[in-house]
Amino acid sequence: MKSPKGFKGKYFSLAAITAAAATVTLQAQTVSVQSVEREGQEYTKEAHEEVPLELDEAPVVVISKKITSQKSTILSANKTPTSPTNLTDNVTIISAQELSLQGATTIKDALQIAPGLTINQSGSKGQQSSLFLQGMSNQYTLVLIDGVRLNDPSNLSGANLSHLLLDNVERIEIIKGAQSGIWGADAAAGVINIISKEPKSGVHSSAKVEIGSYGYKLGSAGVSYRSPLSDMALHVSHLQTDGPSAKAPRGENINQFEDDPYRNTSLHVKLGHWLDTNNRIEAGFRNMDAKIDYDGWNAPNSKDYAKHKENSIFANYQHFSGPHWLTLSGSKSQFKRDHYEFMNYKYRGDSQEVELKDRYKYSDSGLVLFGAKLSEDEARYESFNGSIQNQAAFINHTISLNSWVFTQALRHDVYSEFSNKTTGKIGISYAFNSDVKVYANTGTAYKAPSILNMLNPWGRSNFDLNPESIQSYNAGFYFHSLHVNIFYNEIDDMIDWRTVDFATFEGQYQNISGKSKFKGVEISYEKTLGENYLFGMNYTYTDAKDKDGNRLLNRPRYTTNARLTYLPTKDFSFTTIGEYIGSRKDYSGVDTGRYFLAHLNTQYHIDKTWSIQGKIENLFDKDYQEVDGYATQGRSFYLGIKASF
Repeated sequence: MKSPKGFKGKYFSLAAITAAAATVTLQAQTVSVQSVEREGQEYTKEAHEEVPLELDEAPVVVISKKITSQKSTILSANKTPTSPTNLTDNVTIISAQELSLQGATTIKDALQIAPGLTINQSGSKGQQSSLFLQGMSNQYTLVLIDGVRLNDPSNLSGANLSHLLLDNVERIEIIKGAQSGIWGADAAAGVINIISKEPKSGVHSSAKVEIGSYGYKLGSAGVSYRSPLSDMALHVSHLQTDGPSAKAPRGENINQFEDDPYRNTSLHVKLGHWLDTNNRIEAGFRNMDAKIDYDGWNAPNSKDYAKHKENSIFANYQHFSGPHWLTLSGSKSQFKRDHYEFMNYKYRGDSQEVELKDRYKYSDSGLVLFGAKLSEDEARYESFNGSIQNQAAFINHTISLNSWVFTQALRHDVYSEFSNKTTGKIGISYAFNSDVKVYANTGTAYKAPSILNMLNPWGRSNFDLNPESIQSYNAGFYFHSLHVNIFYNEIDDMIDWRTVDFATFEGQYQNISGKSKFKGVEISYEKTLGENYLFGMNYTYTDAKDKDGNRLLNRPRYTTNARLTYLPTKDFSFTTIGEYIGSRKDYSGVDTGRYFLAHLNTQYHIDKTWSIQGKIENLFDKDYQEVDGYATQGRSFYLGIKASF
């Protein structure tokens, strides 16, 4: 399929159109498109597939005088590379080009534009964030970076999204709905897979400097290398700000309070090598070191601060033999959080996994993936410590019959601390043509109690907790540039805090009998307008209620955002973004929603090496709070320069 004609100048991938065509999926590792030349023959990972599934060329918006086509990027929603046309899931993709056009520098900037997803932050950059995917909170979403699990066993909220920078991100992929049948307990609401940039052929380097309001400074640099046999990429980023204050009473001038500075240094390394035409090894390392000042309860001028460190390493071996693609992978992540308040609190989390899987291509229309996984999570807090071991076996199947696609997944998990679980997923889609498609999915999921839920260092322990049970349904359609998705999710036996001694207010985590329900609709639209404009918008309505029918807090009832990019020449772009957050009740009973924000971003490419960028956040200087009592930045200005060699 050829790419449609579009703007003048260079080209970029339109993420939402790519998503609408279901041209990418998720997987634990990125599929390299590099080739190995041996005896005059070209080899790639795809070349080892005996009879490939339909690897259509991905639809792209081309802003070039010379129209070129672009082959699909293959990742996986089923733990294995899957053809773009062989998906049934509800997937959103945010590409590096889209991140650049919008001027996004943090994960919060990026995810706020995704349908079905919101992030509330308790203050400015680096402060604690809470993610809600289709109304379900942080701990129900699995977050991966290059296939390595980011969910922290010592954190009740799962993955900490506050410290993720985007300088080295190629794309962010979001798959929504129960995915435990594929990924396990953490994926009850869905999966967010953050993919770092792959090295290009030869030696390349880049550097970026950005400054802005509130003492904002960002510097990053990277170098990469790729030969026919080997590849390497290294990237380092450093961000620091002077403030503003993390806390401030609603309506008061935040400048009267002390600043709460933040700094973050992140390092990312990836290596790969082809041993021969049938064997490849890969490895990677990630380090993040952050320090954040924050404020205590009703104390905007307090001197509390925390240090947060993350280290992760992964390695995998891949063997190709006829219709089989065998992968042995392992990873280990360490999380360290030290809080310095009136008392010092130290949290430690360790997560390690080993997985063996085989992708078997049994015909030109179907494939099956089966495998096994061992993992262990450990959490340590002062005098408390505990661990949970997990063994899992899984099988996924995809078959394409003419215009129909059928997917099935089944997984059995054996736990050391509570009952075993079997979960699954079934999906179906039908494509009328390349622009019109309908789909439906249903799946079961579960959320295992965390170690801190059971140990509970703030009250009474409870080792009788059971996993929460989740049932998920979604259905939707793509019609040219329009995508509509309807979702309905139920959580049974939700784990929540309950006071057990009203004299001392001591409490514990308990399973609450009954069903919490999450339902809603996502509508997104992307379209090129004439020769020089790109327009995008989305709307999400979420109705999230507990077992008694009460509306759950901190979730906006509806959100809407729109984006318009203008490219008058091949070297200049101008993007404006507007977002409206509907009614959202906080724990204090205050409505923290009902506000509109606007942002501007412009880029100019001086030549092939140099480019400059300017942006304005909160253009109209709106006074708002995402969490009651926590400050947000007023109108902010940023200017940056980047060099690529």
